[in-house]
Amino acid sequence: MSSRMNGGTGIMSSGFRSVLVLSSVLAGAACGSASQSAQIEETAPRSSRNQLVAANIMATNAGSVYDAMQRLRPRWLRSRSTIGGDAVLPVVYVDGVRGGDISFLQSIRIEEVERARFINARDARTRWGTGHSGGAIEVTRKTGR
Repeated sequence: MSSRMNGGTGIMSSGFRSVLVLSSVLAGAACGSASQSAQIEETAPRSSRNQLVAANIMATNAGSVYDAMQRLRPRWLRSRSTIGGDAVLPVVYVDGVRGGDISFLQSIRIEEVERARFINARDARTRWGTGHSGGAIEVTRKTGR
């Protein structure tokens, strides 16, 4: 497209100015929608080393959350240390309420779970106090919000 000037005065024709404005608006809208889509993707929950989301848990076809964790994150279920020769295992919390030791996970069906997270010993002590030398496993149920 050639740029046209009116009578050599340096003023753009209204047709060219309209095309330029329209191009700028469309480019801005495309950038805005791309960043908005990226922002939505960043906030969607994903599984990571310390987190499992419902889609991954359900894909195991396991009967309980314990069985799913054995397949997907077996290290969460292992002892972190020993105190006086006794193994120290993670404490389980369900919807913020202490559920007990890891055997409690066997009573939770995978269909109920939205997310499960492993919390290291230091962060668990900060959040819930002493008695978390093995860390904690926090389960959020779909109905527990």
